[in-house]
Amino acid sequence: MSQYDKVMIFIDGSNVYRSCRDLDFKISYTKFLSILRKDRNVIRTYYYSGIKSKNQNEGKFFKMLKGLGVEIKTKLLKKRNVTCRSCGTVAETYIEKGIDASLSTDLLWHAFQKSYDIGIIVSADADFIPPIERVRDLGRRVELWAFKHTLGNELKNKADTVNFIDDIIDKIEYP
Repeated sequence: MSQYDKVMIFIDGSNVYRSCRDLDFKISYTKFLSILRKDRNVIRTYYYSGIKSKNQNEGKFFKMLKGLGVEIKTKLLKKRNVTCRSCGTVAETYIEKGIDASLSTDLLWHAFQKSYDIGIIVSADADFIPPIERVRDLGRRVELWAFKHTLGNELKNKADTVNFIDDIIDKIEYP
């Protein structure tokens, strides 16, 4: 890796959020991005997330990310009713649709366009295995950042480099 390598960062927001929630940990994106970007030629950083309403795009969290130079890519969450198997209670929930596809599309598009030499993916989602394989076929390198408890071997073995967020947790915790 050279300091002249062009780098793009692709963050799967809900994957990071769920992983942090599992650990009862709050991440400081200011600190985390500072570590990811240090001594690198970062061309662009994307953050992908599902949102309940279009107004959410203007919330404090997204404004903070935009202030850090992050481009926000959102899709509206889809409302679904789920029924409890034990008691039959019906509850309304929201699910993401299209977020992984959006991140994968951007990852592949920019690889084809030679926009980056190294693509950093912040996620442990195995849905990214096929696009990672294609990106590597194009001669681009893939660096993966994920929490240890969420990363499966199949995805881990597809990346050129794997870094564990757990190893820097003391440096990126939100106060």
